[in-house]
Amino acid sequence: MTPQRLLLAVGLPLGLLIALLSPAWTGYDEFTHFARVVDMAQGNLEPVSTADGIGSVIPSVHREATGQIILDHQAGRAPWTPTSVRALLQHRPDGRTVFVDTRPTSASTPLGYLPATIGAFVPVRADAPGLVVLLAGRLASLAAYLGIAWWAVSTAAAFRWSLVVAATLPLNLALASSVSPDGLTVAAVLLAVATWTRVEAGEQLPIRVLLASCLMLALAKPPYFLVLALFPASAILDRTAGRIRAALVAGGALLLGLVTTVANSSENYQAATITMRVQEIHFQPDVQLDRLLSDLPGFLWTAVDTWITEYRFYFQGWFRQLGFWEADLPTVVPWMLLVVLAAAILRLDGDDLRGLVGVRWTMLAFGVCALRVAIYAVSFV
Repeated sequence: MTPQRLLLAVGLPLGLLIALLSPAWTGYDEFTHFARVVDMAQGNLEPVSTADGIGSVIPSVHREATGQIILDHQAGRAPWTPTSVRALLQHRPDGRTVFVDTRPTSASTPLGYLPATIGAFVPVRADAPGLVVLLAGRLASLAAYLGIAWWAVSTAAAFRWSLVVAATLPLNLALASSVSPDGLTVAAVLLAVATWTRVEAGEQLPIRVLLASCLMLALAKPPYFLVLALFPASAILDRTAGRIRAALVAGGALLLGLVTTVANSSENYQAATITMRVQEIHFQPDVQLDRLLSDLPGFLWTAVDTWITEYRFYFQGWFRQLGFWEADLPTVVPWMLLVVLAAAILRLDGDDLRGLVGVRWTMLAFGVCALRVAIYAVSFV
């Protein structure tokens, strides 16, 4: 079986199960992302300024439908019983609207929400129930994720099995099968890595291929565009015409990602967990910079210490956490899967791993650590 066939054989059925059977609006911050998608399907690419603040105005019944999910849970009813589904389908738009603070979604550009918006466009325009809109957005997001991941695996010059493992991790599939920009971001990372393997292998890639890969990641969720630093690093190690051209494209995309991140973060960004609780935090760049830079060694140590000491929680989450609900797996199962996956990668991608010697191995290891610290810094801010 080829890597891309394994990707579809595992990713398609599991992704569909997650998309169709996960309780409605229980993906990570899914209702806030859903509100942004509904707003985009209504014609607004960005959150707009209203009398209630900066955000999106959507049909009130969508908010009421999320209340139905809570009532079902409190009553002990499974989310997909006929009674629950009928109740959700009764929540059709009736002209009433509600304001939702969607500033948390501004961390990503509209590109991150484009797949779900395409799926939700017709149901939104037809005033379909929120459940129908949600499922259409989930399925479109999954289709885009698997399509991009398939292309990445098919075209990669190395680490194809590793890309399949990354694409089919339950947490990544759960993100891809919900209304969220995170699925497209993961797929963009996979595509960028696949493109980098081709550059490393000496391929002379067309500009359109480089632009598609680099721009998709640059305009996805920050700070993952930092992965594009792989291309300049390759050009430094071996200054061929193909690598220099790839480095220039990736460097421009890196700058674009930085500019869009700074521009979006200047709008008093609110974390989704804050706005969902109808609370308010105030953007204080001076205070945040002071916390990050006044004791830089201490911050770096905290980032490393947190990653090491909390790894067991992260790893369990990769295999068990499917949005706001957790798969009921024994604790030992994820660790068993880790051993199996590690052995499989060492066997199937062994030649590629052995090819990473000296400076290249050090470069990748440093890049992984630097990206981890950058993600921690973004979360901290």
